[in-house]
Amino acid sequence: MSGVEGVGWVDYIVQFQLNIYAFIVLMVLFIIIKARARVESFGKKLLRMIMYATAVAIVIEPITWILDNKVFPGAYFLGYSTNFILFLMGPILGGLMLSYVDYHLLKQPARIYRRGFYQHVSVVTFFILLINIAYPLYFQILPEENRYISGDFKVAHYAVIAAPYLYMLIFSFRNRQRVPAYVSYVFMIFYALPIIGLALRLFEPELFFAWTTIVIGILVSYTFLESSSTELDSLTKLYHRQSYETYLRNLIETKRSFEVVVLDLNRFKAINDQYGHQKGDHVLIEFGWILQKTFHHNALTARLGGDEFVIVIEKDEDATVKRDMEVVAALLKKHPDPLLSSLTFSYGCQCYEPGMSMDELYNAADKKMYKVKRESRPV
Repeated sequence: MSGVEGVGWVDYIVQFQLNIYAFIVLMVLFIIIKARARVESFGKKLLRMIMYATAVAIVIEPITWILDNKVFPGAYFLGYSTNFILFLMGPILGGLMLSYVDYHLLKQPARIYRRGFYQHVSVVTFFILLINIAYPLYFQILPEENRYISGDFKVAHYAVIAAPYLYMLIFSFRNRQRVPAYVSYVFMIFYALPIIGLALRLFEPELFFAWTTIVIGILVSYTFLESSSTELDSLTKLYHRQSYETYLRNLIETKRSFEVVVLDLNRFKAINDQYGHQKGDHVLIEFGWILQKTFHHNALTARLGGDEFVIVIEKDEDATVKRDMEVVAALLKKHPDPLLSSLTFSYGCQCYEPGMSMDELYNAADKKMYKVKRESRPV
């Protein structure tokens, strides 16, 4: 966190090129997540929080070096405040990353909130930094020269930062049976890289690996744990069952108002038997496209398997399920394929009521759908 005198902007760019590359990777990854990931989850929310905090650290670190030994009005305040923030970012990131691992292992968002996103070390560090203003423990800034000097207890700060990472390794090992083996490996990378970066920074302050290693961990985590490429059904390109369950869980956790519609094609088995499975697949693809066209706003459309589909609709006063189903039926009748134009379906709808489990919600909608099918009143 100390600077180098007599360097120009080009020298700074060369010196902090890892930070620049890491920041660019973060921005590109953020754009990809926003563009491709429709299915929201608590895990993605935590990953975005980690990305925001990492971006702040990556930007602040070069600023502390650039300001060092620069004297101008307000330089001391800027130099001290940026170093203050940089020291605080380490435990903040450690707590958020531990929250991310905890969630993926136990799937309990309420537990993360109860633990304050594991920011206990951040709170302690904040008060130590307040004390540091009067009694330099971690660092000090000489006002006359605006020069950074390490404190006698700076090593203790690195030990404090490492605590959440080491706890995570133990926590992950104890709960490794809860997740597939590859997820455990992802967590190992997620936390081993920052520890390596901290160790390198401790022995060689001018090696800027501490924050950039976290970016690598974020990239690995998104690729293997959050990537939207695994959210879609391979045939219809609608969302699949796991995406539906993830989306539903997030709506329940965030106490949103929504309803679930379960749809089933009528006499689909006869289509497969008479025309073959290839034609049956075509029917599913086209029906999925019609659902997607109808429910493209404030709704998630998924294929649960076979000819069973589900739509999760967030409350919208201007729309009703009955009207939307009539639109689906009208689009089917207009289809140029005679088989699809004569296709019918049955559906059942259930609004979410506080306290209902995902199974109870689905079963209620499914029961209504089969009631319609039995009474031979398909749409």
